[in-house]
Amino acid sequence: MTRVLGTEVFALPADDRPALLVSDLHVPAGGGEVVANLRGVLAAAQRLGARVFVLGDLFDSYVSAAQITTGVWREVAADFKAAGARGVEMGVLHGNRDFLMGPEFEAASGARVYAGGLRVTLGGIDTLLLHGDELCVNDLPYQRAKRWLRHPVTRWVARHLPLRVALAAAERARARSANVIAGGDQARFLPTRTALRAAFATGASQLVFGHIHRHASGACGAARYRVLPAFDATATGLLAADGAFTSVRFAGAGGEFHRLADPPECPFPA
Repeated sequence: MTRVLGTEVFALPADDRPALLVSDLHVPAGGGEVVANLRGVLAAAQRLGARVFVLGDLFDSYVSAAQITTGVWREVAADFKAAGARGVEMGVLHGNRDFLMGPEFEAASGARVYAGGLRVTLGGIDTLLLHGDELCVNDLPYQRAKRWLRHPVTRWVARHLPLRVALAAAERARARSANVIAGGDQARFLPTRTALRAAFATGASQLVFGHIHRHASGACGAARYRVLPAFDATATGLLAADGAFTSVRFAGAGGEFHRLADPPECPFPA
């Protein structure tokens, strides 16, 4: 078993199909434009014959297994199921907002949910996919909370909460998190060079992650990393095809997208 900073990494067999990568969709209970743009990703994937990888935080919150039976959670799962029936293969990583997503989502959506990262060949390059929160090692309060929140007992209790109670708890947690982020040292919420080196110690040539809600790229020695921005705010993802990696922006449910310039270089603190 391979782990990166405590995160289990699952390996996929080599595959030369194109891939579309998005992260931090934060689909809210009310749905909205982000759902239309997500449908655009699925439509584009079908047209391109591409796989889709969601690098965490598909939903603004996913606490109880009962969520899959109602609302936007059921709607998104149905969209995934329909895309899967048209040949689109989907992988979804746990994020910090939806790490309680489980087998009920896999059954309803046809997507594979990974409680960790992925090692996959994209565009011929050995690539590590992470949500990115594990890279922010200087955010000590979060890292401590993460350990007990993801304890099997805590997870079991949360997933079996009544839906109304679960959603209320998730809303309170989001409000507390927003206050902490707004009032804290912003550098603490960034990945570190030490964490990046730990990720590349796996031997991967490229790292792609989200979580920090910025569009960026950079180098760590000979290896490269790419940071995906929050999809709900930008409708931006990454297309891996024909040996190239291109940032793309989607526009609605029809699958149309346009290519963007490469993101700026972004070195992280030591």
